[in-house]
Amino acid sequence: MTYSIGELSKIVGVSEHTLRFYEREGLIKVNRDDNNIRVYSEENKTWVEALLHLKKTGMSLKDMKQFAMWGHVGNETMGERLDLLKNHRKKVVEELKKLQQSLEFLDDKITFYENELGDCFSK
Repeated sequence: MTYSIGELSKIVGVSEHTLRFYEREGLIKVNRDDNNIRVYSEENKTWVEALLHLKKTGMSLKDMKQFAMWGHVGNETMGERLDLLKNHRKKVVEELKKLQQSLEFLDDKITFYENELGDCFSK
């Protein structure tokens, strides 16, 4: 199955500009037809979806480029990709811990203000 840039854009939920940027940055390799029109493959779709997940986790563009470069090289770079993902996962876990602490702070403050406001209205 192949997709035009517009079709893939809609499927993965990013702009055509973003897909062109990913190509320029070497994050995806895109084939072109005889008229030099981009033709996206199922593999491109899978890569873009993976990149979007990595982006959502806060992975830097630099690390995403490295991951993609190793992916384009092939199976001999699987160890490097695994190490990069494990290191990034550690960062994500730390960020989640910080967010959880902040969420608990917010919950405590909300409870405090709800209690204070409740006391004001009951007097």
